[in-house]
Amino acid sequence: MTTPKGEARREAIVAAAARLVAEAGPDAVAHRAVAAAAGVPLAATTYYFRDLDDLLVAATARVGEQETAAATALVAALPAGRRTTRATAAVLVDVLLGAGRRTDEQLQAYYERWLAGGRHPALRPVLAATRARTDALLVEVLARGGHREVPVARLVALADGTALSALVEGDGGARAATEQAVAELLSRRRRW
Repeated sequence: MTTPKGEARREAIVAAAARLVAEAGPDAVAHRAVAAAAGVPLAATTYYFRDLDDLLVAATARVGEQETAAATALVAALPAGRRTTRATAAVLVDVLLGAGRRTDEQLQAYYERWLAGGRHPALRPVLAATRARTDALLVEVLARGGHREVPVARLVALADGTALSALVEGDGGARAATEQAVAELLSRRRRW
């Protein structure tokens, strides 16, 4: 049976690990780094979590929950009526990449989390669940913006490919390039 103090300590560890995942990517999650960020003894990270993958799963799930909750609130707050193609593209990118994620460094940490599923198979179900919730929100934004015919898989592939290419080019404009590509996709909707 876990005590309230134990629950608080476990919560502090998960919260600290989630911040590290969100800010620097999954590779930033190490027992020492998490213990320092949470202000707990190093042994606490191994007491409450079977291994580093167990902690990484909890942290990645937390980040996914936080991001989809923020995206859900963003979509719920959208005013009724159609928006311009550019405005709809901006909302779609906010849902997909996160409204607060503006810099290339933040986007790189975001994509590193998704790529970590290749090195950490335990993350795959968590990432798949986050992706499904995000896709459902994208469908809603597309429908509310009058773009029901745009396939979500194509939208995500275009946005991810554009952002990753821009990150490789390193010009600091990954988010702007992604919004531009999504706006162009939406403007060609009659060609599906």
